[in-house]
Amino acid sequence: MRSKAEPGGEDVAMPAAGGRTRRCSVGASVVTDLRNRIPYYVSDWLSTDGRRCTLPGTSTIISASLFAYVSSILPAVVIGDLLSSSTEGQLGLPEVLLSTGATGIIWALFGGQPLCIIGVTMPVAIFTSVCYILAQVLGAPFLPWLGWICVFSGIMHILLSISGAVRFVHQTTAFSCEIFGFFISVTYIYDALVALFDPILNSDTLQLSPLGTNIVIFRSRARGAAFANLCLAGGTYLVCMALHQAQGWRVLTPRIRTLLSDYAAPIALALMTGLSYIPEVDITIGPNGRLAVPDASGLIPSFARSWLNPLIPGSAASAEAALAVAALSSNATSTTEPLELVGWHIGLALVPALMLTALFFFDHNVSSKLAQDQKFHLKKPTAYHWDFSVLGLEVLLVGLVGVPPGNGLIPQAPLHTRALATVELEPREGGGSKEVFKDVVETRWSNLIQSLAVLCTVFALPALATIPQGCLDGVFLFLGMAGFAGNELWERFWLMITQKEMRRPGHAGAGVRFRKIRVYTIIQLTFVILVFVLAKLPYVAVCFPLLIAVLIPFRIYLLPRYFSQDELDSLDPPEEDAEESEYRASISARAPAAATAGDELARTETGSVHKGVSDTDSSDSPAAHIEISTNV
Repeated sequence: MRSKAEPGGEDVAMPAAGGRTRRCSVGASVVTDLRNRIPYYVSDWLSTDGRRCTLPGTSTIISASLFAYVSSILPAVVIGDLLSSSTEGQLGLPEVLLSTGATGIIWALFGGQPLCIIGVTMPVAIFTSVCYILAQVLGAPFLPWLGWICVFSGIMHILLSISGAVRFVHQTTAFSCEIFGFFISVTYIYDALVALFDPILNSDTLQLSPLGTNIVIFRSRARGAAFANLCLAGGTYLVCMALHQAQGWRVLTPRIRTLLSDYAAPIALALMTGLSYIPEVDITIGPNGRLAVPDASGLIPSFARSWLNPLIPGSAASAEAALAVAALSSNATSTTEPLELVGWHIGLALVPALMLTALFFFDHNVSSKLAQDQKFHLKKPTAYHWDFSVLGLEVLLVGLVGVPPGNGLIPQAPLHTRALATVELEPREGGGSKEVFKDVVETRWSNLIQSLAVLCTVFALPALATIPQGCLDGVFLFLGMAGFAGNELWERFWLMITQKEMRRPGHAGAGVRFRKIRVYTIIQLTFVILVFVLAKLPYVAVCFPLLIAVLIPFRIYLLPRYFSQDELDSLDPPEEDAEESEYRASISARAPAAATAGDELARTETGSVHKGVSDTDSSDSPAAHIEISTNV
């Protein structure tokens, strides 16, 4: 590929065919992204089609905002509950809502690609839980130590963006995304099953009873509550899955079926929460069987502390925070001795900061890439380097506040773009139909509205406190199982154990010798197991993002030694050259005057079939939405 000069006469280093590279001035990629996107900033706010604000476009923004809010708030509730238990109350739902809402607002205002949805993900929850364990082992106060991790990681994000390293996101293929998505789904399912069955099968969880309570009666009630939560979880999961598949029903209208499918989880959660208040069920669950939230609603931390994270060792604020944590821990299993931050704690924070940066480099950029997938036919240019620097600033800021960091959400980000598109069904060769996306409303409003709504949810914590733990576990199961949909690794896993005569034609990897399909699938499953086991091991679990980052060079340099190019093209279909696409976008972005931007975005009017917000496809090619259902 020939070298291309970027605007302003600065050459940006990008990988070329045959391993050649081009020179790069430090920060040139970020500057180029800004030059490309700034001409469109006003139109992001004032128009729905690049030229004017239309009533259909405004309606689409409102619908997409509601869908994005619902798809963001439920995982936030689930992750907040998980963090509350894994950090013994130091982080919880208020911190997750503040992080998701505040970073989303910053992203909508300053991000280059506003279609990407920002929030706290399951991998971040795993990482944060591991950091809590490490802090206990090191004798470091958890929140200040996590704050330094975020500060260092934010700086690393900014350094990577100005160095131009974000260009390597284009080396990410379906091989890595399938493994990552499978890992997230397995984690959701495993955590839900442990939460449901551990109180039933593990007698150690029932050893302690309140003073003066008969131990037999106490254990009987505890097991009854556990079985009640198991039933609620099963009901929530079944309703979620039934509604999720509503688009395949023959009853009701297509619009109603789409709405039932899109909002399957909140409908199921509301239904089963209502059933949990049947008197006998409510008594069996008990007062501790529902979501734990602070007694007061509003921007209040999970325990009595300041929102300003005390990062300075030996300061008065640090000593006060240590006493607050000690008071919180006096009723928990951890030590009640105040933990003070010291200098070597700060130095050690560099190691997990590097792991967090590796995780976000993969997770966020893949999310951003999916939100800007070529099938959406977006008209405005990309801004990967600038976006990663904005993400770095957000990670740094959440460290100062003492809340978990967030990054691009999958599948929320690509589904948000889909919700802003006009979706038409076109016949597919050989039968069936496929979705075609046209006229995406490229706006900042929907992201801003849903982020504000998430942030305002902190004032509705008493309503969230009505949700039983079993219902949340049912949502966990649903998110895990729904995440397998569209993942070719899941399809090939079942293909391996399917009787030869019953394998359907046109399966994943069709045209490749079955022995090679089996080897390729086993390699992916091995990585899934390794990442999962590493994420569950004490002390070393913080390194699991490093293993995820290894997937990219493994695919580039090792897989071609064992598979031919034709086999890899079938098992891991290549995308259109991302560099050429990016360069064309930058050329189109460099309009002589910003005033002509609207004309460049003029769209041909077509008859729309419906405004799509569903996460089910009829479907596109398997490779096209391998990653659509990967993580939250």
